[in-house]
Amino acid sequence: MRIIKLSPKDIDFPDRSSVYDYFRIKSPSRSPVGQFLLTRSRIAEEGISVGEPIIFSYEAEITHIAKAASGRLLNAGGDRETYPFYFIVDMSTDFLAKGSLADLENALSAIGINKNIIRTQGWPRILDSLEADKIWNKFKK
Repeated sequence: MRIIKLSPKDIDFPDRSSVYDYFRIKSPSRSPVGQFLLTRSRIAEEGISVGEPIIFSYEAEITHIAKAASGRLLNAGGDRETYPFYFIVDMSTDFLAKGSLADLENALSAIGINKNIIRTQGWPRILDSLEADKIWNKFKK
């Protein structure tokens, strides 16, 4: 499972409503559909895999859950200087979500996964397990 923290510093996400517009309008209209652009240091080459559960958050609130439809890919588009990589979000698995990163951290801690999610600036990764997958599903609205 990967936690992706969307930031108001990103041009696509100046406010919370832009997050919903991104998943409802922008992402489905991209080519390829579901393309999620990445800066150079966001996800390592083997850092995301097909079918991996993703939790998207904005200012510590969980907004969407989805699954990856690809690993990290090279961006050949005109914005490749800023975003040299991307992965594809499986839009059929994109759901509105509820809860906070504190809720997620507490749920993981309850199953013995102690991971600093709230206070890290990175995009933490949680090893896949049946228990972690159940937690991912609980955040679906």
